[in-house]
Order: sequence, then C-alpha cells, then structure tokens
Amino acid sequence: MNTENPGCLTGAARAVALVVVLPVRLLWDALVWCGRQLWRWILAPVGRALGWLVHHLLVIPLRWLWEWVLVPVGKAVWWVVDLLVVTPLRWLWEWVLVPVGKAVWWVVDLLLVTPLTWLWRYVLGPVLRVVGAALAWAWRVAGEISRAVGRALRWVLWHAIGRPLVWIHRVILAPVGRLLRRYVWEPVATVARAVRAAAREVRTALFGGPR
Repeated sequence: MNTENPGCLTGAARAVALVVVLPVRLLWDALVWCGRQLWRWILAPVGRALGWLVHHLLVIPLRWLWEWVLVPVGKAVWWVVDLLVVTPLRWLWEWVLVPVGKAVWWVVDLLLVTPLTWLWRYVLGPVLRVVGAALAWAWRVAGEISRAVGRALRWVLWHAIGRPLVWIHRVILAPVGRLLRRYVWEPVATVARAVRAAAREVRTALFGGPR
C-alpha cells in the first residue's frame, strides 16, 4: 500500500465509512418517515378523536352537572342549614345563652364570689395572719424554753450524778484499783507464772520434752 499519498488513504477511508453508515442512515430515514406518517395519519387523528370524545362525553357533562346541579343543590342545602341550624343557634347564643350566662355569673358573683372575697379579705386573712404570727412566736419561745430546760437538766445531771461519779472514781475507785493491781493482781500474776513454770518442769521431768 502506498502510504505516501494521503489522498488515496482518505478516499479509501471515506468509501469504507460510506459503506458502513449508508444502511444505518437509510434505516433511520425510513423509521423517521414511518413515524411521521404514523403520527400524521393514525396517532394525531385518534388523539383528536379521543380528545373530542373526552370533552363531549366527560368534561361537558361534568361542567353541566357542577353548574346546574351541584352548585344549586349546595346553595339550597346551605340555605336550609343556615335557616334551620345556623340562624337559630346564633339567635339562641345571642339572646338566650349569653344573657342567661351573664345572669348566672352575676348571681354567683353576688351570692358566692363577693361574700367569699369579703370573708377572706376582712376575716379569714387577718385571723390566719394573726394565728400564723402567734404560732411562729410560740415556736420561737418554745425553742428558747426547750434550750433553757436542756441546759438546766444538763446542770442538774452533772451536779447530781456526773460530778459525784467523777469524784468517786478519782478519790475512791482509782486509788483502790491501783492498790488492788499492786498488792493483789501483780502477786497473783507472779504466783500464777511460777505455778505454770513449775508445772512445765514437772511435765518435762515426767513425760519428757515436746517431740
């Protein structure tokens, strides 16, 4: 192959590309033409026919039903509900319930709230404040009396029991204990140690030492 002539190489490449691409382009153009014809002669007329049918068989009857049946019936029902329910209830609220409620509240305020407020403000409140102050004062005084009684009891117990016991311990029990320890317990302990030592010697002499 002569690679020095680029014109021959380009022509060969174009020829091969044309052979490969031409069937694909022909098929694509055929499909596009078929699609256009299908849309023009089948899909578009069928779509228009379906739109016409939906508009005349569904949209127009529904719009007519809404405008000439549902809206008038709704207005008539609301007129009846307003006439038989809303208006009587509003009238009942404005001319019966509100005045009766105001009258009942006036009676309750006159016979219950006002007397209880007056009773609390002028009787129970002052009495409770006085009683509370008296109880607080009595609690403080009782605490002071309790502390004074405690101090008096400690003084009496110390002088009646504690001080004599301390004196007895210091003057009698401690010297007696020292005498007993010196002249009784120490000699007895010495004799006991001597007896134990003699017993060990006798046991050793009779039975021998520990094996």
